[in-house]
Amino acid sequence: MAKQKVNIHTLDNGMTLVVETMQEVSSAAFVFLVPMGSSYDPAGLTGTSSVLSDLLFRGAGAYDNRALNERLDGLGLHRLSNVASLCSYLGGALAADNLWSALEIYADILRRPRLGEEHFELCRQLALQSLDSIEDDPRYKISLLVHEQYLPYPFGRPPPGHRDELELLPWATAQKCWQDRFVPAHTILAVAGKVDFRQIKKFVEEHFGDWEGAKLSELTPGQTQSRVFHQPYEGAQVHVGIMYPSVTYEHEEYYAALAAVGVLSGGMSGRLFTEVREKRGLCYAVGASHQVTAKYGAVRCYLGSTPDRAQEALDVTLGELTKLGKGISQDELDRAKVGLRASLIMQGESTSARALSCARDMYHLKHVRSLSEIEGCIQALKVKDVVDHVKGFTPTDFTVATIGPKELRVDREE
Repeated sequence: MAKQKVNIHTLDNGMTLVVETMQEVSSAAFVFLVPMGSSYDPAGLTGTSSVLSDLLFRGAGAYDNRALNERLDGLGLHRLSNVASLCSYLGGALAADNLWSALEIYADILRRPRLGEEHFELCRQLALQSLDSIEDDPRYKISLLVHEQYLPYPFGRPPPGHRDELELLPWATAQKCWQDRFVPAHTILAVAGKVDFRQIKKFVEEHFGDWEGAKLSELTPGQTQSRVFHQPYEGAQVHVGIMYPSVTYEHEEYYAALAAVGVLSGGMSGRLFTEVREKRGLCYAVGASHQVTAKYGAVRCYLGSTPDRAQEALDVTLGELTKLGKGISQDELDRAKVGLRASLIMQGESTSARALSCARDMYHLKHVRSLSEIEGCIQALKVKDVVDHVKGFTPTDFTVATIGPKELRVDREE
């Protein structure tokens, strides 16, 4: 991998700048991480952050709605916009020569959005339409459902919102959300690509140095919801979401956790695919991934089956998850490590992926992991490391959400 250099600078107002120089590319990517996420939506008004993330681009500074978007398109910006639990990501990738113009416009978007009432209703209606599209995407829908059940309130609140709450969302709430959440002390700007740190530092000081705003208080976790949740749906398919505890980014066993998930779901040779689909034909789709939301690490699994086979498919899947701590082979670990390294290499060649990774690392870890550091952690993994990790985080405390004609039984070990 090409050598890459990371510089970090904190402004007096608390805003953090992270720059990773990649001289071998001709593009640049930038990501603003702002403390606007679904967990901070006002009580009873989920979806506020998602509506606001759209409204921000309906005019800012001297640009009206049309001029703003035409200008961004004219810069060749491949946009990124995503609302997560605690924060939102705004940015994109483009030719390095156009970076300065894009950053200047985003300074207006973050600090001087118009938030016009005439555009608010359109954004709210589009958010409601996106909820309709989720009904046609059961895999995403079950992901939202199992998250909401697994995570303590308010961390599991779905970014797209709930229909009854979106229908009540007023324009003034979106305005106040921007006023309260868009503050420099919790904002991170990550830039990756063919860039010069000193130039970006000077630019950011000029355009964001006088930005003001109070620091935000942390959320207090509340109660979790039901560990077994069923949503009736008369159809020819059953969708199952499973989550159970794992480690967060900063944990020393983080890469062992990734490798364990790789053994479970590393393509067609993964245990879940082999045992549940190939050997028994119990499902048409099955897989697992590791994720971190707020301070909660988890393994999330998806299972798609038919009503007559769903119960057995769930039983076998939970059995494979529990069985992992009994041991894995060296071949399984080697395949998992190859998969992790392949993802790492692809990430290292993408300015967008590196900008996102820098922002995420800075938010969770307060420092940025280099590609060589990550590769070293992956290469150092041994079978014992992965097995010991799984034994320490035995997957038995399952949260299971289902969508289908009838509720499935979940047998739990005591």
